[in-house]
Amino acid sequence: MSDALAVIGERHSLPLLRELAYGYHRFSELVSLTGAPRTLLAGRLRKLEESGVVVRTRYSDHPPRFDYHLTPAGEDLVPVMLMLKEWGERHVGDDAPKAVFRHSCGAELHPETVCAACRRTVAPGDFEVVGGTHPPVLRP
Repeated sequence: MSDALAVIGERHSLPLLRELAYGYHRFSELVSLTGAPRTLLAGRLRKLEESGVVVRTRYSDHPPRFDYHLTPAGEDLVPVMLMLKEWGERHVGDDAPKAVFRHSCGAELHPETVCAACRRTVAPGDFEVVGGTHPPVLRP
């Protein structure tokens, strides 16, 4: 998780990625929607591009202008951002949702994490560390 936060954890990175996921691609739109200073936003975009999360494409030669799109790695962050939005509205913010989404099935979207094998919702206590570099939890 710390490797992921090194890429997307800086201030204004998630709001920037959110706006790209919502379909805003021009630098001027991103500045306006995120409220980030232009120089800071340019730096975040450059870092996200170097990390393979965002791709920059030229849409004008005179003057040179670019728009920004999520790469497949950036698109993989969309469920994470949707879950953070859901969590924030449930536990941190006021009661008014900031944006309401409708899924392609027609229902209002409220994402949840499910096991890919059994399709059951994942909750604390439903999983354990069994490999990788993290030491396993020793239970009495």
